[in-house]
Amino acid sequence: MGTESEAQHATLDKFLVAWGNWSATDMIANWSDDCTQAALPFSMGHPARSRAQVEATLPLLQQVVTDYALVIHQVVHDVPQRKAVVYALSSGKTPFGDWNNEYAVFFTFNENGQEITKIEEMVDTAFMKDFFPKFQQYMRDQASNGKPA
Repeated sequence: MGTESEAQHATLDKFLVAWGNWSATDMIANWSDDCTQAALPFSMGHPARSRAQVEATLPLLQQVVTDYALVIHQVVHDVPQRKAVVYALSSGKTPFGDWNNEYAVFFTFNENGQEITKIEEMVDTAFMKDFFPKFQQYMRDQASNGKPA
């Protein structure tokens, strides 16, 4: 696939297109098997999740957040360090209010640049503090009513 730089750029571009399309399957497609995803800041108390955990939960979130839109404001890429960071805003609708989240997402690539090995998402803590309990309650309500999300 050409140089490591080209590979990293292609891997990141595939992820960003999938994120913009709000496609869990495509977002996760270029993750390594041992990739982890962590929500930051650590003060939120969310432990890092494995690829398998994200494969189970991200589609649920994507079912709940509709009319999703992503705006990428900045991408910084450090090829020798195998890292990139993306600053983005997203918006959408949920059954319990608007989705408006702000991110700085830190990516780490494997040696050949063709897989993402680590994702750390600095999220809007004010938004998540309000959204996350509502999302959890919604999921509990759906499960108790025998309905898919």
